[in-house]
Amino acid sequence: MLTFALVVTVVVAAVALTTRLRMLVRVTVDRRPGHVLALGFAAWFLAVPLEIATIAVEVDRWAGWALTWPLLRVIACAGGFFTQTFFRLATSDRADPAQRARVTWLVRRSALFGVTAVAVGLILFAAMPHDVLFASGPAGRMITPGPVYPVAELANLVILSYFAYAIASITSESWRWATKADVPWLRRGLRIHTVGCVFGLVYCVHVAVYQIAEMAGIFPPWSELEGDGAFVTMCLLPAFVGVTAPMWGPRLDGLARAARHYRHRRLLYPLWRRLSGSVVRLDPPKTEWHDRLRLWPGQQHALVYRRVIELWDGLLASHPTMFGGGGLEDPDLARDIDWWLEIARATQVRPIADVLAEYQGQL
Repeated sequence: MLTFALVVTVVVAAVALTTRLRMLVRVTVDRRPGHVLALGFAAWFLAVPLEIATIAVEVDRWAGWALTWPLLRVIACAGGFFTQTFFRLATSDRADPAQRARVTWLVRRSALFGVTAVAVGLILFAAMPHDVLFASGPAGRMITPGPVYPVAELANLVILSYFAYAIASITSESWRWATKADVPWLRRGLRIHTVGCVFGLVYCVHVAVYQIAEMAGIFPPWSELEGDGAFVTMCLLPAFVGVTAPMWGPRLDGLARAARHYRHRRLLYPLWRRLSGSVVRLDPPKTEWHDRLRLWPGQQHALVYRRVIELWDGLLASHPTMFGGGGLEDPDLARDIDWWLEIARATQVRPIADVLAEYQGQL
């Protein structure tokens, strides 16, 4: 189940990376934040497969030593650095010299911290590269809990300290941006992304507590890989979904709006048949099934607009003294649709002439 979840995460990461690259092509003003985020996406995309035990074992077997351990941590720290840098660039005013100087200082500080932590961790790793903590598969401590040397644990915790710092910074910037965003899907996406970041912090806490417990001789009943893999999945899935939400969110709104227009058009069909018989119509549906099968989302607004106009035309043809209705754009179109839906429901149980006479005074 965990492997399946990680595979799904890889697929979502690939889609998110592709989406980000497509968005970069369309940006013509300042592509630097987008380039940095694309690098972060690429790093996360490469890191997730290494969390899958079978892939990690094959990589180590191919290399002849525990290559997965340092490779995964270097890639993950790079992903944290690039994503952190993106948020700092995106939430600052590049035209303001003071903000630009502050962001430059923060990025350099983060890079120095990251390079130092990774370098110290790799030096400690090189001192005992064959320790069971670094091994992949059932023999490694990620799957089979057991005693480990403090030096090996320290190597892991040093690199983890920078990763936790980067995730904490990303979480803070993401939430702060979400509170100020005035674009609905940007705000929603950032909130979803923040949820993923929180799980990233939980992942860091889980790794630290688990390995400190091992150094103290306490071995939890679950393997570290089970907990780490679950938290990685719960972190990256909403993170990728949230960051790309401004691109796919409006399309989702469009599909929901098209579905609503389709439903309203179908509800108005019986009344339309009764009122529009004497009106010359443009491209009318040949049969009811023809009307049902007009499913293309991009047509729904025009079709329901046409239905409302033809209802007004039919009403005025049969009752010339009645007037009203604009039916041009929302909210006028929405108001007309609601008005006609009320009439359509009323005509199901009462004569249409009586209903129209009653509603005439509301036009």
